[in-house]
Amino acid sequence: MHFFYVQLERSRRRLELLLEDVSCDYHPLDYYETADQLLEPLLLCYESLQSCGSGVLADGRLADLIRRVATFGMVLMKLDLRQESGRHAETLDAITMYLDMGTYSEWDEEKKLDFLTRELKGKRPLVPVNME
Repeated sequence: MHFFYVQLERSRRRLELLLEDVSCDYHPLDYYETADQLLEPLLLCYESLQSCGSGVLADGRLADLIRRVATFGMVLMKLDLRQESGRHAETLDAITMYLDMGTYSEWDEEKKLDFLTRELKGKRPLVPVNME
């Protein structure tokens, strides 16, 4: 089981380095790169828990994680929107300018919050279908 934790930690660290554009000198066998590689030990843990009568544990968060990895692959990560705030501002600028509402990034926080709240409560798509 310790090997699994080491692999997970190395996988996490490798992804952090990739985000920072820093090279990683880990050997490919030292981290998980594909969903199948990650699923293998997760399924082993699941089967082990089931076989020793700990199905309640197996069918909880572990089963949820297995389903997520099987469905979405290795793109499961927490997203900190602040890391991409520049891109989000550019995108919202493009949308609000297209809608002749002004430049989102120049608005004060209250106006931004009002706009976002109104759009989230609305039924129409935020991005017009014909916008390029």
